[in-house]
Amino acid sequence: MFGFGKKKAKEPKKQITEEVVITAKRKEELLRTISFKKEEANQAVGEEQAKIYEEIGLAFNELGEEDHAIDSLEKSIQAKKSLGNGYKTLLRLYNKKRAEAAKENDEESLQIYLKKMDQMMQVSKEVTRGVR
Repeated sequence: MFGFGKKKAKEPKKQITEEVVITAKRKEELLRTISFKKEEANQAVGEEQAKIYEEIGLAFNELGEEDHAIDSLEKSIQAKKSLGNGYKTLLRLYNKKRAEAAKENDEESLQIYLKKMDQMMQVSKEVTRGVR
């Protein structure tokens, strides 16, 4: 009568691919920002340096240069542990790299990125608890 217990036909999940196209003007703007911020990062220390590296990493990520983005975002987290956009982007990049390694059956890379994700979870716990 009510249809309880009847199985509904499931539709296959649609895979969404993110293909972001940036304009030449935006790309040039990002490259200038990266260049300028790299000079600033060498002179800054502590929290200010962490913020600059985060901005550099986010710019590289927008450009699609994931390895450079990961490098800059890791420097940001090392300078100051925080849970901002840089943290979320870095975790997302690690997860993407882990998925790629799993798809290619690259056990070594898979373990590297799983370990890095575990380290990020530890950072989250430390920030939440107020550990410096």
